[in-house]
Amino acid sequence: MDGCTLQRKTGMIVLSATVILIAFGGSLVPAPVRAGEAQEPTVVDTLVSVGDFRLNFRVIEGGEPTVLLEAGGGMGLSEWDALAPELARRTGATIVSYDRAGFGASDLPEHPCEMRTEARWMWQAMEHLGFDRDVILVGHSYGGWMIRIEASENPDAVAGMVFIDPFNAEFVETLGVEYCDRHPMMGALPFDTSRPEELTREQLALVRMCKGGLGPKVAVMKRTAIPEGIPVFIIKAALPTSSMEAEQEAWERSLDEMAASIEGSVLVVAERSDHMIPFRQPELVVETVAEAVRLAGSE
Repeated sequence: MDGCTLQRKTGMIVLSATVILIAFGGSLVPAPVRAGEAQEPTVVDTLVSVGDFRLNFRVIEGGEPTVLLEAGGGMGLSEWDALAPELARRTGATIVSYDRAGFGASDLPEHPCEMRTEARWMWQAMEHLGFDRDVILVGHSYGGWMIRIEASENPDAVAGMVFIDPFNAEFVETLGVEYCDRHPMMGALPFDTSRPEELTREQLALVRMCKGGLGPKVAVMKRTAIPEGIPVFIIKAALPTSSMEAEQEAWERSLDEMAASIEGSVLVVAERSDHMIPFRQPELVVETVAEAVRLAGSE
């Protein structure tokens, strides 16, 4: 992999990235191109109707394959503002990010949040955009749950997967669903939900996402399957996210077990990062996704 040192240790890959990520702002108007400068790829924001509401998508135009970025829980496509342009330049691929229902510029639907339905909405929108084939799915945290369901719902469309410190069923089951539902980082919302008329739109979206607890989501997740014969990477944070020793041990063990359960998967360690890897070590994410793109193209 270009721009990094690769070491193999007992099935684990440690990547020490040397790429410098250049952060860009959110402007969609290309800057004037001076003589001798490479032109930035075209960025398009668009609302796509899926039934009776719309999802907001951002597309950085490029070639094949398409890289679909799924943000962490409660976050939208802005999570990828700095990373996506660099990923486009590094791979030449089409880069797609979006706001899940209720977040960012997407509409807040009245339908309850059911993960398989949310995955189907995503594929419906991708088909409308013409990007529903040869897709590399990239998901951070809760987005890791989403790409697992998306791959299971439409396996023939998936060319590779990159999980970034993904939330997972093994972790929830180790600590217990009730424990996780009461946890401020997993199920317990940090605001009063008894008067929905006083909540902000973002708070209503969070209520919708968390309603029903983690039990039904775990049940769905346990019925998913990773498509065979595709490159799969799991990026694991080396620095602790939780101050609770039992939680941290359960998290690390769950990711090791997840990697062991997916045949041919590669575990990548983000040595300088906690859970927020896209912000702490974006260059590592870029390098790993670029390798997934390369491997997908060589098959």
